[in-house]
Amino acid sequence: MKHAVFKFCVRTSEMNDIVIFCKSYHRDLERAAVMVESVRRFNRDGLPLYISVPTVDLKMFQQRIGMEGINWVCDEDVIRANPALDLDAYRALPGHISQQIVKAGFWRVNPTQNCVCVDSDSRFIRDFYASDFLAPDGTPYTILHESKPYMEFCLTHGIRETELHFEAMCDDMRKVFGRVGPSYAFNPFPVIWGNKVWQSLAAQLEAEGSNIMQAIVAHPYESSWYGEALLKHRAIPLLPKEPIFKAYLYFEEYERDKRDGMTEELLARFYLGVVYQSNWYPHRLKFLKRIAYKLKRRLQQYRK
Repeated sequence: MKHAVFKFCVRTSEMNDIVIFCKSYHRDLERAAVMVESVRRFNRDGLPLYISVPTVDLKMFQQRIGMEGINWVCDEDVIRANPALDLDAYRALPGHISQQIVKAGFWRVNPTQNCVCVDSDSRFIRDFYASDFLAPDGTPYTILHESKPYMEFCLTHGIRETELHFEAMCDDMRKVFGRVGPSYAFNPFPVIWGNKVWQSLAAQLEAEGSNIMQAIVAHPYESSWYGEALLKHRAIPLLPKEPIFKAYLYFEEYERDKRDGMTEELLARFYLGVVYQSNWYPHRLKFLKRIAYKLKRRLQQYRK
């Protein structure tokens, strides 16, 4: 069966061995449309953009976003590209798990060696080039940091569950790979991934009698699977890079920055784009929603 990934292929310079990839679905259609418009506006090197959606959503996305500059991919074709995976088992998984498996499997249908994996709620806010993601020798940078400023923010704003989740995730993944050392974050999205790292992980899992679906179901942290595999196998040189987008994962952080006078124009001095987490943006900007959210957070702090 011919993979849909090649059907609407847009070519660019062979020197830019990287594409932009987004996994989306119908509930994120409007967010994805905003993301695409930002790519069309700021993509100075003409990097190809691939968007993967469920087959049932494909027509809806094509009608809303159009065909210009888009390489449309069906999630099912990404899954079929890995002979170790069962499509029916994939379809039975909850969405927050299945979307990670598609992201982790895109390398199998990626016509280049690297990708920038963006989420639908991301958008670029200034010009970007292949050199923002690749070193001069073509090696992809890796998002890697210890997330200390973000943990500080969560602690001072009563969001203790984020710190606990981060440490639990890091402990879990260190055990999986047998690594001793610091707790690393390999996100937030967008992240930069090299095919060779995913290939090395696939070989490891196969040797263990497993596959990427089983791995992510057991430990649902796709960016950590990539990062820890890179640290273990060194399939590419490790070139650490701080997050390339400002990610507002919590309303409190957004509200603080707005109060301090932070704008997207200022953010563009340090970041290529911004993420407004879809679980609060934009509905929590409404007055009553904002007040209710603050009361809920105060109650959580009091109980602690």
